[in-house]
Amino acid sequence: MKNRHPAGSGQEAKSDLIVPANNRHRILQQPLIRPHLIAVGPDKRPLRSGWQQPDQHYSDGILLTAPAIGLRLGYPVLAVDFDPKPADLGQAEGTFLDLTGRGSAHLPLSWTVSSGKLGRRQVLLTVNPDAAPWLKPWSKGGLEIRWRGQQSVIDGHHPETGRYQWLPRRAPWECLIAAAPSWLLEAIKPTAPQPAPYKTKPSSSCLDRWSPADWCRFYLQHWPASGLDARSEWWPTVVVMRRSGLTYEEAFAWTAASNKFNGGREFRRQWDKAEHCSAPYGLEWLGARTRSARQRQGVGRG
Repeated sequence: MKNRHPAGSGQEAKSDLIVPANNRHRILQQPLIRPHLIAVGPDKRPLRSGWQQPDQHYSDGILLTAPAIGLRLGYPVLAVDFDPKPADLGQAEGTFLDLTGRGSAHLPLSWTVSSGKLGRRQVLLTVNPDAAPWLKPWSKGGLEIRWRGQQSVIDGHHPETGRYQWLPRRAPWECLIAAAPSWLLEAIKPTAPQPAPYKTKPSSSCLDRWSPADWCRFYLQHWPASGLDARSEWWPTVVVMRRSGLTYEEAFAWTAASNKFNGGREFRRQWDKAEHCSAPYGLEWLGARTRSARQRQGVGRG
């Protein structure tokens, strides 16, 4: 029989606290993803700003005690997120079939995590940096391809079901993470949302040719979504993009790198809501906000 610390010594309690045989410890032992794990709160949002930066690392102590942990996506890991409407559980599968010409059963056996809600799961796959340099987040019809600038919670608290869980035989300690098949990457390529190219400011004689959308794109190149305050900066920017005539795909591509980004389905609701916003946000507001940002970046007036 193993020796135990005397009751009340405090040492046994400490051991039980920091060395449980649970999923969190198993996940932290995965060298492929360990540098990309981030601490997440009970609302599925990262606990720190700047979490998108590759040099942002978290200690074991923080990751073990956080309500949940997320995986910072991008090279090397991509997430295929099946998130159908409750009233249409086949929605995401149908979108996947339309997109790729194959059912999701053709995806290789790989790490797969679920919130526990019916029809919901995320399949994690690796992508070689040279395989798809054009890859962007993609969202349509209950299906998301989650990538750089995004994170996916993979362990811990879920606000509705209580806890995330790994599908049987698809946990990191039960199987290898598979490479994303080429047919999936190729299927995404023609339809991945792409922001329109930003423009440099033209000569004064050409300014009258610029549309509100042109001005909005010009301002946004110095106004990244990441780090903006949700109420006073991010939301007004969404309203300005909508009023200026930017497409949903352009706005989606801009916000996908934000720590306010909760997926295409949620952003679609915000985009539709922006159409009916009565607050007087316009290009003047965005221009004033980005002027100081451009100066901080060393960009001259213009």
